[in-house]
Amino acid sequence: MSTEQDNKEAIIRIEGKLELMDSKLGVLKDNHLFHIEKDMRQLRALVWFIGTTVFAQMMFIVLRTFM
Repeated sequence: MSTEQDNKEAIIRIEGKLELMDSKLGVLKDNHLFHIEKDMRQLRALVWFIGTTVFAQMMFIVLRTFM
């Protein structure tokens, strides 16, 4: 085979790999990051709920000691 033919085959292989990588990045961006962001929102809401509950209990104890 000539060098030119080898180069063409190498370019075709590289283009195929680039298309595969583009496809995988699209799946990562569109699917996985959405679910990670959703989980982070749920965790943030849980942390706020727990923090508010602890703060309310602490305020209850403080007010109860002064009365």
